[in-house]
Amino acid sequence: MARAAVSAVPGPDRDRAIATGVAIAFVLALVAGAMAGYDKVVFIAVTGGFAMFAGAAIGYRPAGDGWLWQALDGVAGGAMIAAACVLLLPKAMTLDAPIAGVGVAAGLWAGLALHHACRAPRHARGALHESRLLALTVHSAGVGLVIGLIYARLPDLGVWLGTAIVAHKLPAGYAVARRLRERGDALAGVTWPACIVGIAAVPTALVVGALPPSISVAAACQGVATGIFLHVGLECVALDGPGADDTTRASASIGLPVLTGMGLMLVLRLAIG
Repeated sequence: MARAAVSAVPGPDRDRAIATGVAIAFVLALVAGAMAGYDKVVFIAVTGGFAMFAGAAIGYRPAGDGWLWQALDGVAGGAMIAAACVLLLPKAMTLDAPIAGVGVAAGLWAGLALHHACRAPRHARGALHESRLLALTVHSAGVGLVIGLIYARLPDLGVWLGTAIVAHKLPAGYAVARRLRERGDALAGVTWPACIVGIAAVPTALVVGALPPSISVAAACQGVATGIFLHVGLECVALDGPGADDTTRASASIGLPVLTGMGLMLVLRLAIG
């Protein structure tokens, strides 16, 4: 009976109700994170959320040229790939190389499994049936897990890593908002991926931060974080990434933005640490 009642609710109204619940959970997570001292996690979650809402507000308008947004997605993906390779992976390997390697493999596997699980075609109305929105939500949850893992184990790490989140969420919000507009679905659905970063990051940081100091645990956590983060970066530059709205673009057109993102992240890493 309950399931029948929920399914009877019109798609847009249901989407707005779920978005309201997600927003409340997001605020509670931010408060918990701030009280626990994870200010960097809170900052990255808020910044990424605002970036996605900004991109969505533009994308929900009549369609225009999306090349700039695709290029920005490539820059973000390149930055995340560089961050995973030059920061996360070396630190994990110095702790315990075999365990860290297993963690990286597990993180990549988890990312791929969730990616394929969210790609099943759906044709019913409502944001719950928009595969790209669901994929982007899971994708953002993976980012949140990584942020929580990283800053729980590396509390002295600068917030420079959050710049990758900001750059990625802007074009992703734009692309998924275009999809929602084309289907006639409510823009409120963007709240899910915009807020899920904080909802996933804060509890992860709280749990990982409470674990007893252990080199093996730290290596495993950072290995998993590296694997997921690398998958997220690769997904950003892939033709069927969660925020992509045009899967026909040539790979050559995305190559320069990806290299630009890698270069910017390396420069930023050397400049401010």
